[in-house]
Amino acid sequence: MIKQYLGIILSVIYALIIRLLAGWHVIEMDSLSFFVIAPMALGFIPFYFSGKGYRRSLWKAILFPLISVLLFLMIAMGAGLEDIVCLIIIGWPYVLFSICMSVALYFVSKEKKDDPEVGKQAFSILLLPVALGVAEKQLPKYESVHTISNELVIHQPDSVIWKNLYAVPDLRAVNSHGFFNELFVPQPTHSTYDPQTNTRLGYFENGIVLHESVSEAIKNKKLTFRIHLDRSRLSASPTLDHVLKNKSLEFEYIGYELKRLDNGSTSLKLTTKYAIHSNIPYYGEFWSTKIVNQFEKNLLRSLKRVLEE
Repeated sequence: MIKQYLGIILSVIYALIIRLLAGWHVIEMDSLSFFVIAPMALGFIPFYFSGKGYRRSLWKAILFPLISVLLFLMIAMGAGLEDIVCLIIIGWPYVLFSICMSVALYFVSKEKKDDPEVGKQAFSILLLPVALGVAEKQLPKYESVHTISNELVIHQPDSVIWKNLYAVPDLRAVNSHGFFNELFVPQPTHSTYDPQTNTRLGYFENGIVLHESVSEAIKNKKLTFRIHLDRSRLSASPTLDHVLKNKSLEFEYIGYELKRLDNGSTSLKLTTKYAIHSNIPYYGEFWSTKIVNQFEKNLLRSLKRVLEE
């Protein structure tokens, strides 16, 4: 019994080591080595340390890697290595690929009477994610550029809305607090603007502060900001701190466009343009699109509520 649970413990330690190596930039998080090869190696560890009892139970082949991944994620979050967003982004592939590897080993070896002789191969299997990760780090990353826009009508003149775009009023009383918002998207609270330095500071509920500057302004029509990550405070979110400082995701601009309507209301459009640099672009595109799209909807909806009140 001790031996089979030793496999879970060693799996968790192994996953934490891989995460630390990614944090130290030995390998990269946005890579196939981290998201695919490492969880497959993680699924191998309980198999290697648990012997015949493990191979006779399909449930153990499923539950042991699942428990290992969940424990790893909980410890990583408790240690401040990850936040809830990154737990979900990392969690799905780690659960999927570790269980797939474990179940595959179960079916391959369940009919064998003797324990498989994998001792010589074990060390090389566990080193594989690191070796491939170092090699993958040297490869050019796939780059894709994305533009996401959301638009709504605010029942106020464009001049009123314009005055509240440089320094966004306090939104905390009207911010939505649904499940998706709480887990994934930091809610904006307010922003301040210094005309002397042309600087806007955007504040969020989780402690993030974005340092922005106005790059284009056409009164009552268009206002565009550039984000300066080197002067922003991102440490409150390990996810954003990682993807932004490592330039896995680079914002080009965030901008507002105002269009006066015949009834005196204003159509306000919010657009974000950014680039993704990654070895797993489709996964990065999937999550970045969801997060940026939800952020824009949150901000526009809160602005509408505040300004119409």
